Amino acid sequence: MKLRFLLIALFFVTLGFAQNKGTITGTITDKDMGNETLPFASVLVKGTKIAVNADENGNYSITANEGPQTLIFAFLGYHNAEVQVTVKANQTITVNKALESTSVQLQDVVIEKIVSREKESALIAEQQNAIEMKQAIGAQELSRKGISDAAAAVVKTSGVSKSDDVNNVFVRGLGDRYNSTTLNGLPLPSEDPVYKNISLEFFGSSIIKNININKTFSADIYGDNAGANIDISSKEVDKRSYLNAGVGTGYNTNAIGAGNFLVADGAYNYFGFLENGKDIPLTNLKSYDFKTSFNPVQKNNLINSSFNIAGGGKFDLGGEKSLSVFATVQSSSDFTYKHGQARQVNPQGGAGMDMNFEKSEYKATQSALGNVKYKFGNQRSISYNTLFIHDNNQSVGDYRGFAKNINDNNDANNSLIRRQQLNNNNLFVNQLLGEYRFTDKIKANAGVTYNTIRSSQPDRRTNSYDYDYNGTNGNGYTVASNSAGLNNRWYSTLEENDVAGKIEGEYTFNPESNLKKVLTAGFNMRSTDRTFDFTQINYDFNNPVPVNPNNPDAVFNQENLTLGKNNGGFDLVTTRGKNANALDPFYYLADRQIYAGFAQMVYPFSENLTVQAGVRYEKVSQKIDWDTNLSSSVNNLAIDPSTIDKDYFLPSLNLKYSLNEKNAIRFAASQTYTMPQFKETAAFLYEDVNISEMGNPNLLPSTDYNVDLKYDWYMSDNEIISIGGLYKYIKDPISRMRILSAANDLSYVNTDKAFVAGAELEVRKNIFRLGSDTRKKDLTFGLNASYLYTEQVQNDVDTDKFTVQFTHDKGKMQGASPLLINTDLSYNVSDDKTALLSTLVFSYFADKVYSVGTNSNENIIEKSVPTLDFINKFDIKDKKLQLSLGVKNLLNPRYRLTQDTTINGVPTESIISNYRKGMFVSFGLNWTL
Repeated sequence: MKLRFLLIALFFVTLGFAQNKGTITGTITDKDMGNETLPFASVLVKGTKIAVNADENGNYSITANEGPQTLIFAFLGYHNAEVQVTVKANQTITVNKALESTSVQLQDVVIEKIVSREKESALIAEQQNAIEMKQAIGAQELSRKGISDAAAAVVKTSGVSKSDDVNNVFVRGLGDRYNSTTLNGLPLPSEDPVYKNISLEFFGSSIIKNININKTFSADIYGDNAGANIDISSKEVDKRSYLNAGVGTGYNTNAIGAGNFLVADGAYNYFGFLENGKDIPLTNLKSYDFKTSFNPVQKNNLINSSFNIAGGGKFDLGGEKSLSVFATVQSSSDFTYKHGQARQVNPQGGAGMDMNFEKSEYKATQSALGNVKYKFGNQRSISYNTLFIHDNNQSVGDYRGFAKNINDNNDANNSLIRRQQLNNNNLFVNQLLGEYRFTDKIKANAGVTYNTIRSSQPDRRTNSYDYDYNGTNGNGYTVASNSAGLNNRWYSTLEENDVAGKIEGEYTFNPESNLKKVLTAGFNMRSTDRTFDFTQINYDFNNPVPVNPNNPDAVFNQENLTLGKNNGGFDLVTTRGKNANALDPFYYLADRQIYAGFAQMVYPFSENLTVQAGVRYEKVSQKIDWDTNLSSSVNNLAIDPSTIDKDYFLPSLNLKYSLNEKNAIRFAASQTYTMPQFKETAAFLYEDVNISEMGNPNLLPSTDYNVDLKYDWYMSDNEIISIGGLYKYIKDPISRMRILSAANDLSYVNTDKAFVAGAELEVRKNIFRLGSDTRKKDLTFGLNASYLYTEQVQNDVDTDKFTVQFTHDKGKMQGASPLLINTDLSYNVSDDKTALLSTLVFSYFADKVYSVGTNSNENIIEKSVPTLDFINKFDIKDKKLQLSLGVKNLLNPRYRLTQDTTINGVPTESIISNYRKGMFVSFGLNWTL
């Protein structure tokens, strides 16, 4: 009886308290940006501990006691604002508030003003409120650190590095195949058949609003992701009118100092457009119908240049309706020059190749981004994004020295290889995105993207010349004739079509609460098909023929083709031979289908503890057929195509425990997988001068188990210290290794297992801030560092059908650097008329495995590289002008690949590749309307 009375009393007491509370809702906006919504701002009832953060759209809802109350609105980098309200029991009132920024806004060479989601303070606030372990870099930080593209941006975050010889990044020691890239949350294909992920260098700073690096998995991300998901948010306009234009120039110190900078005949023009198309000009092997010469052309004006223009506006259509339009176009052209060594060695240090090289490189890139967004209410919008990227890379390399495949006499140290190459890539992205809030509890978003890749490597030319040591042909050069493939032309094309879509629904159980419980469920699909064609046309000589390397067309011409190889000339043959189908290309055909469903729940157990738990189901099928220079699954019934058919159930758990407003602990655990990529499984050989690669059709996907723990201390405006630990167990990891061959031929295999353990540190700190109403000074410091320990069991597994004899039973994972450091120091001084920003940026990665050693060969090691950049920007505010001066790669380090050998019983570090890139000096002028 007493218990019943007590329960009834408690019920009425609780009811009484509930009836004395009211609800306050509203939207927080950015006053400086035309009242654009301000996500993740905080609202506090003064004199209490009742507080809440706005959602990603700036909306908030908070309960408070009946009577007069004072709300405090706050956001990092903005002035606090107080609003007095009268709360009535069981009623909801609306209070909207616009906050004013306290930060000094600098104009970037390509970024004019900075909207809230581009500011460092806004991104730190987003990182602070996120349950997942995210790192983000926005347009403001890109400007401060002199970062010109997304690739340079992500390597400024902890645990991320980039190798010079590849286009993509390593995250926590895990390379391209372990990461994923998205644009506005939708997947992007690679423009290059070598890689899974698109080169981030294509995304210039005029395209970027911010970049999120999510190193932990959640159910709404594709499961092929063990390293990180890198999501690029494209720029939108948030002002009534906007116009920005900039020009730049500069030079590479190596290129300026080069005495003989060469470009391929018929390849060079300023924009990198194809002069002679991408198709083979031959209709038969008896007519010499090539449009280009083997003789390159000298280029004298080696000044780099760039220009960009961006503009748009936002139009108020009445009520809550608006239309924003934004477009940007940019173009750049860059000359670089390398000189160094290219070698192949065996375990005893004997060289299969030992050559010095000089390599002239030209890169031309154009990009265009367009965005149209129609908003018709709170969290109701539809937008269309289109992106076009054209990237053209050209090079001419001269290699002089010993090459065993040209002349195996150990004293033959005057052989010459000239390789002229052009890679032309076009990416076209079309995205349609929409969001719609039905009620306070229900909202949905959907998106679809159609992407096309059109890439080509037209008319790659290789010449190999032997020296006439005996004087038989006048002590000059002769055409190398050991193999027809030593002199060749190569043509390849890639066409890829990629369609992806998503639909997500979100249900908030208690929208009026400060601790919202949210269920999200959705569906993803992605369909990708690729066709890669290639043809190599070889010059088949019976005997050495005298040749002048500066006039090779005196030999490679119609007259000598007519003579034929048996009469002192040459025959044209392809890798298919001379038959009627000789000009039919080799190829591989790839198809991948992914269908996925997911559900995840955000459940706050208290003001301190929030848990996000989810599960994702993915149906993955991949098939590759090929007819190549190695084998054929098309014509040989004994060879099966490469097929993968998997069903994955992928759980994920993310936990956040807030010790207080400024300190939080996060924990994450998940299971993911890693698919072998098309090129890794396609049985075709791609040959470079000193390193070649082939695919393995029998590769298995890897299964990844991931655990992360992180502590964050948000000290103040723009300041943070984060310390984290990670562990990954990988079953069937994929490694690049050296196969048994006379050259440095590489391929891919599964091994039994591997693990990664490590720690990460992130620091952003203001050293000092001084100033008055008219003049301000500040010095800021940033540091990202990671330490990784990796171990891989190196055994020969049966599933990949490769017979591999690893040199060691255990070793470090390929691509994993034990130590990564990125740090910057920025000094800023400004007044009403001018602003000066100077930044030093330093990066370092320690030695890492480039390729796993086999057959008594030790690992090929990519040696440590330190880099130092110095960036300066000067604003003339009343003229709306910005001047910039930057010097990158100040230390000009050597980029080296090495292999441990034993020469005459003495352990020796033998060089595989060695060169310097030179320094890069740039000047820029930017004007904003």
